[in-house]
Amino acid sequence: MLQVGIIGYGRRIAHMARELGVYGLPYQVAAVADPRAEALRAVGDPLLAEARFYLDADAMLRAEAEALDGVMVGTRCYLHAEMACRVAPYRLPLFLEKPVAITFEQLKALDRAFGDDAAPTVVSFPLRLTPIVQTVKQMLASDAIGSVEHVVAVNDVPYGDVYYRRW
Repeated sequence: MLQVGIIGYGRRIAHMARELGVYGLPYQVAAVADPRAEALRAVGDPLLAEARFYLDADAMLRAEAEALDGVMVGTRCYLHAEMACRVAPYRLPLFLEKPVAITFEQLKALDRAFGDDAAPTVVSFPLRLTPIVQTVKQMLASDAIGSVEHVVAVNDVPYGDVYYRRW
């Protein structure tokens, strides 16, 4: 059974962790690092039934890294790069919520941390799997509409304004 660690357990990463089940692979959330650890434990979320809780990522990684098969980072956006850099030395497969960085300094820190790393990393962009995007992808692959010279797309999701109006 795959052992997954989560840094920052909010609604988004909780949803993504549950979605791992669609692949039919046996997994469990083995560890959670979140400043709200005690409150999360008290909720009694069945997904976290076997999880060990930590107040911060470093404590979780020190205690659990050897037993984990991968880590998911779902903190607030401004912490994504920092948490990814903390995971990097352990060379664990990483699922990183977007955006991966919000400053050029964070981007450079990620480059230093992962420049020579062989651990697989995926950046979350689940909209690429929506039915409309898959339909467009099939149309393009089949050459049904000919050569595409330019594409304009709108990411019209209800939470999108957080990226443009709240920072």
